[in-house]
Amino acid sequence: MAARAAFGRAVVAAGGTMLALGAATVAVSSISMGITKMVVEKSQRHLRGPCSACHSKTKVSCAVCQGERVLKYHPARTLPTNPKAIWCACAMCEGSGEQTCLNCLGEGEIIPFPAHQCPWGLDWMCEATIVSGEGS
Repeated sequence: MAARAAFGRAVVAAGGTMLALGAATVAVSSISMGITKMVVEKSQRHLRGPCSACHSKTKVSCAVCQGERVLKYHPARTLPTNPKAIWCACAMCEGSGEQTCLNCLGEGEIIPFPAHQCPWGLDWMCEATIVSGEGS
């Protein structure tokens, strides 16, 4: 009986130790990632420039409703016989007429890539963010 109780205590102690070590690892990781993010953002602050897509406004006109905020809706698959269309709020922008800029992710600033340093050879992705006058 004593061996069984000792085994139970050992299992509980091992489980508690693993739980404590896991929690400590999560805490240390999250703190170190937060510090790393702050250091990187501080070091890149001088590289940032205005976003060319939204002109530092953080929002762009909705691509679906073109800023009109509403769309004509026809519930049937065929054209309606009634010329009156049903209007509904745009589902993409939720009726605001604006979307978060995808170029700067709503920050209003980007870190432009010089044309000769576009990462991984993806020149077509860097066209919107190329620094004028640099590169090839």
